[in-house]
Amino acid sequence: MNNRKTLPPSLCIDLKKNRIRIHRHTLRLLGNPKYIQILVNPSDGKIALRKSDRKDYLAHKIYHSTEDCIEIYSSALIENLMAVNENLIFNRSYRLYGNIDVRSEMVLFSIKESILIEEQ
Repeated sequence: MNNRKTLPPSLCIDLKKNRIRIHRHTLRLLGNPKYIQILVNPSDGKIALRKSDRKDYLAHKIYHSTEDCIEIYSSALIENLMAVNENLIFNRSYRLYGNIDVRSEMVLFSIKESILIEEQ
């Protein structure tokens, strides 16, 4: 039996559709926030997700549904991620696994550790 609590946080970057998919499990680990902020640190190649609120103009509202993930579309964000990791291939998708930083209440992902999702 698959124990979802042992799964690491994860997200997918879809370079073809300029989309980031954040898996529900990752949001649960953050306490099911209503808003999140996506931060990119190009100098160390990290993406961070953290809880936010509606007052934050950089926050993305989370619409809770029965889907396994939420989708955020942003060509500017995808361009920034491609600049951080020049090995990312346009029109492909990548999965990233992260770690929770309990102290800062963030989930951290390394862009440089992106895993190519093979097309079926």
